[in-house]
Amino acid sequence: MDFKFIPGDIPLPLPTGGLEFLHYIFHGLLVVSWVVHILFINVLLGASLASVYFNKRGARENNPILDRVAYLLTTPVTISENMGALWGVAPLLLISVLYTPLFYSASLMNSPQWLHIIYGNIVAFLCSYLYKYSWNTLRENKGLHITIGTMSVLLFYTLPPVFMATVQLYITPSTWNHGQNFWDALFRADTLFRLAHFYLASFAVSGVFMLLYGYFKRKSSDATDQAAGAILIRTGKAWFIVPTVLNFFIGPLALFHFPNYGLEAFFNHGYHWGILLTVLLALYAIHILVKEFKNDDIPPTKVWKVVIIMVVAIVTMASIRHGMRVALVSPVMAASVAKSEAFQKEAKEAYEAAKQSHLPSTTGPRGRILAEQHGCLGCHGERERVIGPSYAEIAKRAYTPEKILALVRQPVPSNWPEYAQAPMPPMATVPEAELREIANWINGIK
Repeated sequence: MDFKFIPGDIPLPLPTGGLEFLHYIFHGLLVVSWVVHILFINVLLGASLASVYFNKRGARENNPILDRVAYLLTTPVTISENMGALWGVAPLLLISVLYTPLFYSASLMNSPQWLHIIYGNIVAFLCSYLYKYSWNTLRENKGLHITIGTMSVLLFYTLPPVFMATVQLYITPSTWNHGQNFWDALFRADTLFRLAHFYLASFAVSGVFMLLYGYFKRKSSDATDQAAGAILIRTGKAWFIVPTVLNFFIGPLALFHFPNYGLEAFFNHGYHWGILLTVLLALYAIHILVKEFKNDDIPPTKVWKVVIIMVVAIVTMASIRHGMRVALVSPVMAASVAKSEAFQKEAKEAYEAAKQSHLPSTTGPRGRILAEQHGCLGCHGERERVIGPSYAEIAKRAYTPEKILALVRQPVPSNWPEYAQAPMPPMATVPEAELREIANWINGIK
């Protein structure tokens, strides 16, 4: 495939210090750091929406249990937004090191929307903190309080489209064209299907989290927390089952909208077996929760079984995701490296050619060869003016060899007033015998 729009930047070598196995460690760190980051982001998106939803229901129904559920969910939101942002730095840095030309170019094409990651996050963080810590202060003004929470949720949900458009753009440079921008990348079918898959996965992960959170709250000595825990368990089961089933249909749509060359490499490397494993794990987790769907006191062994199953499924999906990235990016990076190697080769050949053209001559009069070796011809041409007078002009003055030797050792700028702005420095290091040969050659110029 011809990646005609790949950037011409020179890919820098990875900083492995000669330890090539570090290259594989970088890829492993990318997968691990992304899993940790995305789990926090999933919980952030799900819990923030659920908190506002239960807050609004609690205010409408005047139900303190629902209000308690809403408040309990603000804690994972504030923790997740901090940890998600912190862990998000690692995969971004690793991607920028491993795929510098592609990620840098995609970020530029998605500018200025890419900057929304900064100011959008800042405003969303402030709104979410205000939402949590004004809970009691604004208890009598629920309309304003819910509005603040809704603003934070809306802002949080505007961040994934920017990330997804950039990611989808940098891993598919075969789709690049002149005038590419953020909106072009966002409204492509592959981006929209992956974005839908991501949002559904966020609800599913949040469902598992609420199941676990509710399980611990059910063991509380506080009756309100026990009742809140039951609601969290019920909500968690529904939030996991429905989005996971929907993703069985959305996932293939996202997969098969990747470029054909990437899909071919993906299947040739056997990554589709990972998809099959993930589906089987998810089906098993669904089976467990469907059987316990009406049980608010789900046995702890089943809770932990679902959690462990989904952790394995998420790690498997992360590995599959990275496999697709490698399948899509490897030929592009190889083309970029080849392009860079050709440039470096041409640059080296041009340098060597220029270097050869400035080597001192090894043929001609002995005096001229010595003058060139000592750099004299850099300021005095044989017959043309350079910085100082030409040697043909000097020869017309008929200086004796002794006079030329003395003037080289101690120049007299007043002898050549038209060149006084760039006076000749003393040349004390040139051997006297060689100076005499140079002087004789000068005087021989006709």
